[in-house]
Amino acid sequence: MKFQKRINCFFIFFLFFGSLFYACKDKDLIRKDNNYDPGKPTVFADFSPKKGAIRTRLYIYGDNFGTDVSKIHVYIGDRELKVVGANGKQIYCWVPGQTSTGQVRVVIDGNPAAEHTFTDPFTYTKSTTVGTLVGNVDEDGKSGIIDGTFEEARFEYPAWITYEPGSNALFVTELDKAVRRVDLAAQTVSTLITNGQAGFGKMQTTMLSPDTDTLFLANDNGNRSTPNKVALAYSLRSENYRRVHPILYDVGAFSCAPHPVHHDLYYNSMNGTIIKKAVADPVTGEMVPKKLFSIGGNLSTLIFFHPTGNYAYIMAHSRIYKSMYNWERRELEPAIIFAGGAAGDVDAIGTSARMGRAYQGVFVKNPAYAGQADEYDLYFCDQNNQSIRILSPTGMVTTFAGKGSPTPDGSKKGYIDGDPRLEARFADPTGIAYDEVNKIFYIAERDNKRIRTITVE
Repeated sequence: MKFQKRINCFFIFFLFFGSLFYACKDKDLIRKDNNYDPGKPTVFADFSPKKGAIRTRLYIYGDNFGTDVSKIHVYIGDRELKVVGANGKQIYCWVPGQTSTGQVRVVIDGNPAAEHTFTDPFTYTKSTTVGTLVGNVDEDGKSGIIDGTFEEARFEYPAWITYEPGSNALFVTELDKAVRRVDLAAQTVSTLITNGQAGFGKMQTTMLSPDTDTLFLANDNGNRSTPNKVALAYSLRSENYRRVHPILYDVGAFSCAPHPVHHDLYYNSMNGTIIKKAVADPVTGEMVPKKLFSIGGNLSTLIFFHPTGNYAYIMAHSRIYKSMYNWERRELEPAIIFAGGAAGDVDAIGTSARMGRAYQGVFVKNPAYAGQADEYDLYFCDQNNQSIRILSPTGMVTTFAGKGSPTPDGSKKGYIDGDPRLEARFADPTGIAYDEVNKIFYIAERDNKRIRTITVE
């Protein structure tokens, strides 16, 4: 036992000082104290490592590189890398996903420009990897709503995430507080909407319209009895998502989901866990609630329509319900339990599966299902089990990522990047979105206060 404790202490010591070494090394490479001199020769000595996967740290060694990263370009074949820093003698960059094996080429802008291609190739290894996109905490584990570049930006309580493919951006809902926008191209974070706009009290979730021009917002309000608070609202792309317009007043809403074909809005309230539809009042024309059915209890449920519109999954903590869509009545029908039951953590089919708290989910087409009636899996966050899980069309629940690197105390929580099942750890993951073009999942973590990525290759 004493020997095991020594081993554990040594392992923690190694991880801490190893991380400190890389942090200091990377920070040194961002110092601007050695400008590029076009009148002197530029020396390209070597690069390392010679092999790696996505997010590998690649270092170029030599002399007279300069420190202006905007003038330094590094390529592996035709794929340009993200240059993070340079100190004149070293260039530090990240290897992006979807890279292929190829020659490493460096170009430094100037008059004249300096260019070099190394003889040894960089061998790229494909992998599914968990990484960190943006977010940080201080030495006490605290953070806040701070806008700025990816290096500067911070999150306080990121709970929900929506991907906007048109502008390659993310909407991140800070639970009860704000909606943030993550510009993936510019690598900046800004605050779009805060509590108080349009009478909002406790912002919960966001959802894009099928044409992605409208952002719908659900508001809880902490209200359980008076149906006169803003429950649903919207914000428009044409207004840069800066204004909020009320849609419907009710006791509150935890999520809303537009039907992908008919575009009608569905939402839920906590009292009796009622699923509702927003309909137009025949006299006033205003949107009013129409109660469809109740699951029972008082749960903060979440609704997700299948891309075809044929059905919706309703996440209800340790259970996932399935509600079929009636195309004639244009309404969801009473739901049945499709997967899960009592709280737990078991990969299995149907009601034999166990979940902690199923939260946001996203449908992803599975090539293995090509030609079948349903070609999509649902990837969803299991908050209490610190993992990302998959629900298949047959009702099979499996674990996709999280709970790696077991600790002596058996904790599932943590903050570790790497292999999804062998290394990666999450802390209260509740938000998930998917970029189907680049095959990247984005994960919002409440406790780690970060946006993580899972890149699939």
